[in-house]
Amino acid sequence: MSAAEAVGLIQPNHTVALGGMLAEPPTLVAELIRQRERFRHLPVYVMPAGSPCEYGNPEWKDFFSLKCFMLSFRLREAYRQGMADYVPCNLSDLPKVMAQLQPDVALIQTTPPNEQGQVSLGMAADYTVSLVRHAKLVIAEVNPELPWVFGAGTLDAGEIDVFVHSERPPYELPAAEPSAIDEQVAAYVAELIPDRATIQVGIGSLGGSILRALKGKKGLGMHTGSLADEVVELVEAGALTGEYKEVDEGQIVAACLIGSRRLNRFADKNEQVQLRTSDYTHHSATLARFRRFCAVNFALEIDLSGNVNAESLGDLYVSGVGGQVDFMRGAMMSEEGVSVIAMHATAQGGRRSRIVPKVARTTSLKSDVHYVVTEFGVASLYGKSLKERAEALIQVAHPDFRDALRKAMMEN
Repeated sequence: MSAAEAVGLIQPNHTVALGGMLAEPPTLVAELIRQRERFRHLPVYVMPAGSPCEYGNPEWKDFFSLKCFMLSFRLREAYRQGMADYVPCNLSDLPKVMAQLQPDVALIQTTPPNEQGQVSLGMAADYTVSLVRHAKLVIAEVNPELPWVFGAGTLDAGEIDVFVHSERPPYELPAAEPSAIDEQVAAYVAELIPDRATIQVGIGSLGGSILRALKGKKGLGMHTGSLADEVVELVEAGALTGEYKEVDEGQIVAACLIGSRRLNRFADKNEQVQLRTSDYTHHSATLARFRRFCAVNFALEIDLSGNVNAESLGDLYVSGVGGQVDFMRGAMMSEEGVSVIAMHATAQGGRRSRIVPKVARTTSLKSDVHYVVTEFGVASLYGKSLKERAEALIQVAHPDFRDALRKAMMEN
C-alpha cells in the first residue's frame, strides 16, 4: 500500500500514536503532514527525544494536537501556542499507558520480514511493542536501512495490519561535540563509578563525555534507557563487557537506540545488544537485582536541599520525566548503587546558576540523590542534613553565585 493510501485510513475522529524517538516513521509522518487539512486537532501521541519533530510547526495547530511524553526544544513554540501538551509519565509506565489509551492508529517503523515471517522494530522496543499490541490499526513503514536488533522488538509480521515501503533513511542523532566543561564534569563522574558496575547514562554531549571517561574501567555492564554512539567506543576499549551483570549477563540492554549509523551498524544482528520494553528496563524490580547499579542523569536545576528539576525552565516545560525517576530510584534500591546528577554549574552563558534556592518544578526527590557533580567538583548528599546538603551544593556552584546562595540558605 502507498503511504498516501495508508495515512488515508486515518479518520478525523481517530487518535494516533507514533513509535518513539528516532523510531518515528519519516515517510508516514511526512504523509500525515501532507494530508493535515483533513484533520482538526487530531490527537497525536509522541515521544520526540532526538526526533526532528516535523509535525510541530505551530502554523499547523488547527490540524494537530500533540500529546508529548517528553518535550523537545523543537516543540517549544508549539507548546507556547497550545498545539503541544505535556503528558507526565515515568518511562516504566509507558507500556501500560499505551494499553490504556488503545490508540486508533499506530504509525511505526519495521525492518522487512525475515524468512520466519518476523520483523524487527529496529531502534525502539520501549513502549512501541505495547503500542503495536493495543492499537486498533497498525501501519508500519518498512525500512530496509533499519538495524535488526534482538530482544522484545522482534514481532510476527502478522501483528502489522498495513505495510508501506520506505526509501527514506531512518532518523539519526550523531554524537555531539563535547565542551571542556562536559569533559571536566565527566572526569569527576568517572571517579564515582567502580569497576564491574552496571551503568545507566543519559544521552547528549555530557552523557557522551561521561561514557568516554569510563574507557579505563574494567568489567562494566550496561542497562540503560537509550544507547548512544559512545557505547561502541566503550565496547571497543574493552571496558564494557557485561560479564559481571547479575541480570542479562554479557548483554547490553536498553529500551531504544539514539545514535547514528555507526551505532545502528554495531547493533544490527549483534546478540550482545538487546532491546527490551521500558516496563522491564526501567522497572525498580529489575534494577534492584543489580549489585552496583550506577545511574547518571542530568538536571536543568537543583535546589539547596537536593530536589531535581529536569523538566521546565520556570513555567515553560522543555523536557520531561523520562526515565530519570525510575533509574534514580532503582540505584537507591541497588545494594551498592549510586545515583548521580551531573550538570554544568551555570546556564545561559554563565548568567544563571543551575544550583538555586528552590526549583521551579520537582522531577526527582532530594532523597534519591547520592551525588551532584559540576565542573567545580562533587557534592555528596546521601545521609546529610539539609544544612549540610546546602553547604555541599554551594561548594560546587559557580563562584559568582555562591554568596547569593549562602544568603538564601541563611534566610531559610
